[in-house]
Amino acid sequence: MHSEYYQAKAVKETIWFVHGALRNEDNLVFDRTLDSSNDILEFFVTKEMEAQFLDIMTHFQNMGYIISFEKLPNRLGLAN
Repeated sequence: MHSEYYQAKAVKETIWFVHGALRNEDNLVFDRTLDSSNDILEFFVTKEMEAQFLDIMTHFQNMGYIISFEKLPNRLGLAN
């Protein structure tokens, strides 16, 4: 399956909440911590779920849970 790829810088104390909220949404995203010492998360999102993912991430950013996030080339080579 091809995925869009995002990375985010998170506030350390809120990472558990971000992971939990995203995992509560069926088939929305595969997420994990890429670099725990720098609070960097990574996300693999299908094209069909990208708009919903972006809405949620923007909400998390507005709440102060996510410092920044960006779409990057898929580091696993699984781009569309």
